[in-house]
Amino acid sequence: MANFIVAEEGQRVRLNSGYEMPTLGLGTWTLTGKSCEKAVYAALKSGYRLIDTARYYGNEEEVGNAIRSAIKDGICKREEIFVTTKLVPWSNSPDRDIDDSLKKLGLSYIDLCLLHQHGSSSGDDAVYKAMIRAVKEGKIRSIGISNFYTEKSASHFINDFEIPPAVIQNENHLKYQNKKLRDWAAKKGIYIESYYPFGGRGHTSEHLQNPLVLQIAKAHKKTAAQIIVRWHLQSGYIAIPGSSNPSHIEENFDVWYFELTESEMEKLSALDTGLRYENW
Repeated sequence: MANFIVAEEGQRVRLNSGYEMPTLGLGTWTLTGKSCEKAVYAALKSGYRLIDTARYYGNEEEVGNAIRSAIKDGICKREEIFVTTKLVPWSNSPDRDIDDSLKKLGLSYIDLCLLHQHGSSSGDDAVYKAMIRAVKEGKIRSIGISNFYTEKSASHFINDFEIPPAVIQNENHLKYQNKKLRDWAAKKGIYIESYYPFGGRGHTSEHLQNPLVLQIAKAHKKTAAQIIVRWHLQSGYIAIPGSSNPSHIEENFDVWYFELTESEMEKLSALDTGLRYENW
């Protein structure tokens, strides 16, 4: 696995594409309209430089509006921000979808574009080839895949295409850690990015109210959310917790100046059940 690089806004990793990616960002799944714009703006103001969206979310335009507002207000520069979007595998024209995402985001390039999930083999390949073309055209800088959970399913994109994935974005949390995939991917120079870092909708309290998490939070004088985010980072994952609450957004980013002990990491690792909440 590549080394962490200390950057002004936190930590970054160097991807196999050569570009640096922040290890902590804002996920925007379920965020829409002005609520989405306010959340993204609040995140950038709090120090986040990784923003994750997708065509399927229907909020690329709002994400782009917030980014431009933050740049206009002097909060950040475009080159400091790492924007991820995703393409669905059932598209009839992935090349056009990439152009449409660029238009909606109002950006000249996308930092990371992912195949959102597994569809048909031909559909997956068509999208991945379109992303490779876009890299060559300067529209996308790094590419990857999402919702691929095994070495077998991910290997196809490493072995059969000229540009391998830089990132695999999957459901990943204390109850489903998929350490086997993480360790295999690390040897390939690929990072695992955690969506649902707190367990996702319907399971957040189960994670934030976990007795062990609360015990560790008390020991560090931190919140349960901060302990979980810190666990993701120290485990070598990239994490994108989502929230529309500016206070929670700021809280989730305040994780850089403490460390979990080896014993605490081992205990949290033992919470793994190997079972996902979603089935996509």
